[in-house]
Amino acid sequence: MKNFIKNRKGFTLVELVVVIAILGILAGLAIPRFMDATISARGAKVAADLRIIETALTLQYAEKGTEAKNIQELVNNNYLASVPTPITAGSKFKIGDYIFVAKTSSGGYEIKNDTNNHPRATFDGNTVEKYIKGTADNASKN
Repeated sequence: MKNFIKNRKGFTLVELVVVIAILGILAGLAIPRFMDATISARGAKVAADLRIIETALTLQYAEKGTEAKNIQELVNNNYLASVPTPITAGSKFKIGDYIFVAKTSSGGYEIKNDTNNHPRATFDGNTVEKYIKGTADNASKN
């Protein structure tokens, strides 16, 4: 009987329970961070798309002397490869310290004239500056 106990290999039930508890605690800490990373990634996509569209607007104006009326015009004139795909309506996204929700009746990315009558890239009718300042629609402080 002594040889059987000495040669026994494996884990006790207590050891297994402790390991499972530790893994559960680590998972509980990691999952909220991954959820926040997804929201931040969506915000980075929106901000990057808005800046890319505005760069294309500037390029067309610099080269042709005309301002684009819509995003498709930028694609047709080869300043954008394609119209950026907006995030799904109802999705949360974070830019800076603010969290926003994409409108369900989202117009996606558009070009609208600002108060100085210059074309600006918008998402749900808001410029990237409005998102950064938290003055866009559906803003909530993080």
